[in-house]
Amino acid sequence: MNAHTNLVVDRGPVWTVTLDRPERANALSSALVEQLHAMLDEAEGARPQALVLRGNARHFAAGFDLGGLADETDATLALRFLRVGTLLERLIAAPFTTVAVAEGAAIGAGADVVLACDHRLVDPSVKLRFPGSAFGVALGTVRRAELGDAWATGAPTDLADALAGPRPARRHHDTDAEVSALARSVAIPGIHSRITAYAHDISKAAQARKKEIA
Repeated sequence: MNAHTNLVVDRGPVWTVTLDRPERANALSSALVEQLHAMLDEAEGARPQALVLRGNARHFAAGFDLGGLADETDATLALRFLRVGTLLERLIAAPFTTVAVAEGAAIGAGADVVLACDHRLVDPSVKLRFPGSAFGVALGTVRRAELGDAWATGAPTDLADALAGPRPARRHHDTDAEVSALARSVAIPGIHSRITAYAHDISKAAQARKKEIA
C-alpha cells in the first residue's frame, strides 16, 4: 500500500513521484509536504539514479495551500513555511539527480520546488510565479537569485535526455542565508492576517473574472 496518499510513487532505477491533489491544484498542504519529506527519507535510503517530480497537465503545484486559514495561527503558518523551506533544501542537496517536470502551472512554493531540482523541465507556456512577497514571506529567494535567469533547463520533452546524462554540476547554494531569510520573514508578527488578506484579494479577483466571463 502506498502510504503517500497525495503522491503516486513509481519506484525503480528512476523514481517518478507525481503530486496527486487535483481537487486542490496540487497545492502544498501540510500533509502533502510531510508526505514529500517521508518520500525523501525513503529515497535517501534507496538511492535511485534519479528522482522525477511531476504534477498533471494543468498544475504542477499551485503553491502554499491557503485552505483552512481560519484554523491557522501565526505559529502554525510559520512552522508550515519552515517545513517547506526544509523540503527545498533537501531537494537542492539530494544525493541523487532531481528532475522537475512542469507541464502545468507552478506557483509560489510549487515553483520553488521546481527551482530546487537539478533539471527544471518547464513547458514553454508555463510561467513560474512567486507571490510570497505579497505577504512578506521570503521563501526560496536566495535560490532564485543564485540561478539568475537560468530557471528552466529544458522542456518536459527533454526528460529522456536529462535522465540519460550525468547529473549537472550544482551551483553553490547558501543554505544558511536561505534558511535565515525565511525564518526572519515568518517570525514577523501578523503573518496570519497578511496571508488571510492576500487570500481574500485572490478570491475577489477570481470572482471578478467569473463575472467578466459571464
